[in-house]
Amino acid sequence: MDLRIASYNILADAYVKPEWFPHTPADLLRPRSRHALLARRIVGLDADIVCLQEVEPDSFAALHETLAPRGYVGVMAQKQQGRPDGCAVFHRLERSPGHRVHYFSDRLEDGRISGHLALVVDFDVGGERLRVACTHLRWDRPDRPVEQHQGMQQATELIDALLRKDPEALWVVCGDFNARPGEPLVQAFEAAGLLDAYTGRHQPTCNVNGAPKAIDFLFHSSALRARPDRLPALDARTPMPSEQEPSDHLPISARLLR
Repeated sequence: MDLRIASYNILADAYVKPEWFPHTPADLLRPRSRHALLARRIVGLDADIVCLQEVEPDSFAALHETLAPRGYVGVMAQKQQGRPDGCAVFHRLERSPGHRVHYFSDRLEDGRISGHLALVVDFDVGGERLRVACTHLRWDRPDRPVEQHQGMQQATELIDALLRKDPEALWVVCGDFNARPGEPLVQAFEAAGLLDAYTGRHQPTCNVNGAPKAIDFLFHSSALRARPDRLPALDARTPMPSEQEPSDHLPISARLLR
């Protein structure tokens, strides 16, 4: 096994408000312009598997139009509760037995199911079974107790309902975790036996509200070796989205070897 995998929160158009991105020219915030820049950025990653978060039907269609001629197959799963976005996975591997969508059982403040999900795509790589889970865990107040934290509940459910029920598979779990290195949510995946591809090499992956932080992760089974790609320098003054970086997140990527 020798492949490249990437994870990228592409910023849903529904969440783009010009006042939130005062350093970004207005024309770069328009969906048509940004979709073209996102497609170019993703093509430049040259990844065999690309896991995306905050994907809407329109952005999925636009990306598919660019990626399909380059040999990529895509699948998307939309969040429930009327949310405009979801997760998508594009890949250019020959054998993918299928995919499944796991909707988390955590609840909103009003008692409804949150509608957040993990999109899991299976691959047959060199006769081995690789399962890739793409997710976007919920943000929650940092002062909320760990046992009540929404993202922590989702992480625990993902580990118990997916990883521990299929320990023989080679796993990759990636996405926007809305947590930082060393926090309990991240430690939960490490305690489940997964390795963080960027351990010791973390750099900020977004600068939302002018606060650079690393909240995007790529975890993998210990049977795999990861060679993570270095990220562009990012600080509080870096304008995002921009022509070079059309989201408010950077993509993260790594070469995985067996």
